[in-house]
Amino acid sequence: MPSLKQIKNKISSVKGTRRIMSAMKLIAAVKLQRAQGILSSYRPYSDGIKETTLNITKSSDPANHELLKVPESRNNLHIIFLTSDRGLCGSFNSSTIRNLEKYLSTNPDGFKNIKLSFIGRKGRDYFTKRDYRKGEYYTSVDEKNSTEVAEELAQRISDEFTTGESDEIVLVYNYFYSAISQEVTYEKLLPFEAAEEVDVDYEYEPSRKNVLEFLLPKYLRVRIERSINESLTSEHASRMTAMENATRNADDVIEKLTLQYNKTRQAIITTELMDIVNGTEALKKGGAT
Repeated sequence: MPSLKQIKNKISSVKGTRRIMSAMKLIAAVKLQRAQGILSSYRPYSDGIKETTLNITKSSDPANHELLKVPESRNNLHIIFLTSDRGLCGSFNSSTIRNLEKYLSTNPDGFKNIKLSFIGRKGRDYFTKRDYRKGEYYTSVDEKNSTEVAEELAQRISDEFTTGESDEIVLVYNYFYSAISQEVTYEKLLPFEAAEEVDVDYEYEPSRKNVLEFLLPKYLRVRIERSINESLTSEHASRMTAMENATRNADDVIEKLTLQYNKTRQAIITTELMDIVNGTEALKKGGAT
């Protein structure tokens, strides 16, 4: 049975851990609120760019822009995989990694070559020893530099696609629904998917080709930046939830240790009282003799 001092030290240690977890929860909550605000304002803009771009590409001749070409074969897949740099965010990274690993092991589309680029350290650390081609790697990506990272990555994948190095480019990230619900999402960036039938057309100034030259690179940058914002918001939500659960578990441990402490102290007191009573009885019997 542990001593009172040992139990008291455990209680003190758990209380210290609880304070840290509680502080991390509050920090994550503040970051989540800020990230949600950014994401909420960015989604309509991103969706508008996507809708307009797909509407235009649907009725455009592939000769109007090199990004509109349809690869003759589908051998080379490039996946841009988003995770976090740090842990302590529950199953945010592990579930995403397992999901992608399952997809890669089945390879449902039968790609001969798969290349992985990473935004976030956790995904890269896991797949670094796997037998896949390694692409770009970005770390310390946040709301402040997401635009620059997205712009650089969009330029790289545009060059890959137009030169034939990649036949298909896919984003894999966590889509944010709520603080307790995020879903791993696979979004194909290139080649462009056909839009749904819509009765809409546009007037182009100065020309359709000029509009496409401006719009298509912007579309890629916006979609990558959107995925970064979705992933960051999901990360903050997962970390807040994980720290809340950790704080609650610490409270349970403290309660159990406190109960154990009280029981141990009561047992010690009872033992001491029994010793006193037995000693007193022994003295009485000795005096009577």
